[in-house]
Amino acid sequence: MGMAFRTHSDIRHGGRALCGVVGRLAFILAGLAAATSSVPATRAQAAQDAAAPGVSLPAMRHVDAELARMTIEKPKRLTFLLPEDFPPFGYRDRNGALAGLAVAVGKALCSEAKVTCTFRVRPFARLAAALEAGEGDVALAGLRPVPAHFRRFDFTRPYLKALGRFAVRREAAIALPTGLALAGRRVGVVKGTVHDAWLTTALPRARIHRLHDLPSALAALKAGKVDALFGDWLQLAFWVRGATAEGCCRLLPGWFGGRMFGYNHHAMAVKRGQRALRDFLDKVLDEMQANGHLERLIRRHLPVRPALMAPRADKADVSDGQAQTATAEPQPGVDR
Repeated sequence: MGMAFRTHSDIRHGGRALCGVVGRLAFILAGLAAATSSVPATRAQAAQDAAAPGVSLPAMRHVDAELARMTIEKPKRLTFLLPEDFPPFGYRDRNGALAGLAVAVGKALCSEAKVTCTFRVRPFARLAAALEAGEGDVALAGLRPVPAHFRRFDFTRPYLKALGRFAVRREAAIALPTGLALAGRRVGVVKGTVHDAWLTTALPRARIHRLHDLPSALAALKAGKVDALFGDWLQLAFWVRGATAEGCCRLLPGWFGGRMFGYNHHAMAVKRGQRALRDFLDKVLDEMQANGHLERLIRRHLPVRPALMAPRADKADVSDGQAQTATAEPQPGVDR
């Protein structure tokens, strides 16, 4: 059966629901409304990032060799559920078409598996109920793999990990986020988050400044009240490129994570007990990871490249207190 994509008849074709967009951007960017206008521009920038040489991206999935050897029945068709007010995963573009990373991953999955797919929009707040009610087969984005959801849904392994990154001011003489480079420096983080817990363990020699919320932390970095800021890579990447930052800051190279980051990953969800469907999705996503298709989609839709030029690398011993780049599959742990 050939691949086909349909937009379900009950998708609303009216305005872009600006209030909803801002609401979901608040989830992604912690209330930074200035970023609402940056999604299309970011996609254009991401296309440049995709072609940029030397920009490493850690594997977002562990490829299951045993699953690859299994014969799994392919569904004849799939109905995907997702919100349209959840950029950069699901939103309406300037022409009113459904767009975003989750949409692109869903289309690619169906193309590779040669399955007919339908995309059905549901409000963010109704996504879980809609999946349980059978209004769709798979929630593409918006349902987090947290304990409360484990009792109701089965999740694939992530197609995008919630890793951490460091941001610094543009002129900062910090090239790499090593333990020695950050020793004694003021490193900001949002209090009580998984990033706070990770930072406390990974950089014991840094002077950790715990801020009340993300806007406060970003403002502190912009004003030079902290030397570096550690947080979710996607939030920081959108911010440094956005109007609010005013070109003040850049990302440092390196991706960091661990078990405690697991609840923030982005994965697909199916109804509890539908493990054959989950395994089918995981198998195709594994193939997309192995053949590079998943990485290309991430680079195309998200701002992967560190913003602005970094200074010359520090000649420093990185053995003491160095934060390790995450390449292994993190497992769920504590969350904020």
